[in-house]
Amino acid sequence: MTTINIYCYIVLIILSITVQIKSEICEKTVQYGECSANIACGCFHIVGVNDDIGVCGFLWPTCSRLVPCNSSNNLCPQSDKICVHHPQCDDRPLCYPVAMADQRICPPKENMINPKWEQKGITVAGGNGYGSELNQIFLPTGLFIDDEKTIYIADYYNHRVVAWKINSTNGQIIADGNGNGNGNDQFKSPTNVIFDKQNNSLIICDRRNRRVIRWFYQDQIKQQILISDIPCFGLAIDKNGFIYVSDFIKGEVRQWKEGEQYGRIAAGGNGNGNQLNQLYYPTYIFIDEDSSLYISDFSNHRVMKWRKDAKEG
Repeated sequence: MTTINIYCYIVLIILSITVQIKSEICEKTVQYGECSANIACGCFHIVGVNDDIGVCGFLWPTCSRLVPCNSSNNLCPQSDKICVHHPQCDDRPLCYPVAMADQRICPPKENMINPKWEQKGITVAGGNGYGSELNQIFLPTGLFIDDEKTIYIADYYNHRVVAWKINSTNGQIIADGNGNGNGNDQFKSPTNVIFDKQNNSLIICDRRNRRVIRWFYQDQIKQQILISDIPCFGLAIDKNGFIYVSDFIKGEVRQWKEGEQYGRIAAGGNGNGNQLNQLYYPTYIFIDEDSSLYISDFSNHRVMKWRKDAKEG
């Protein structure tokens, strides 16, 4: 009798979930199995339900935010949580946020479309062989696109940054390494560039000189060395003007406020490795509106997401 009551209660929970948030229930699907048009979603088996019934939810919630279910009845004290198996986080059943199973995040598989990409791309910059002419680039490593869809390209072997406007046949030299030296108005082999709208300037990773520089458009304003002695590779800037730099050698990404000497570690910083709190030769980085970092973890052959103030990705 008790078993029937508990089972019925769980069925009511499932029905409640589907009504309250319009979620997708997965049946006879393996744990973490495909259940949605969004490949970032998977099936979480609901504790106490037969036939491998689960809820289709986002696969990567932050483990530290998931609390264990009540051990006596495998229920969650909050109505917006459901008790599921999530062995990647904990061997114990965990309370999973129902909001992460919303169909707006995990739409049903029948909504899947098979997009057909154009088979021939359009060249938007270069395409005339490698070289130093204005219609050429030589090992482009990083790029940034502004609100007007102008593409700023770190032209590595030409020691310059060029801007290509939409539908242009030639680029415009925006920043020239001037002999690729190490003076304030020089740089060598730029790997990345971003545009800082607040200061109407470019921020360039001057990799060979181990520094990050600010390059102004106005000739009368001297260029600035923002960060010294860093084997930089990737750059990003957030909505508050903080600069993020990937340190290729130390396996970390640092956040810098202008005027700071050392900045603070935003990701990695635990030596090179493949653990979730480590990076191994981080290269390109991107930061979203929620201040989460996306990092190309080169030698680990993966892309990592680090939330703001997280200890691991």
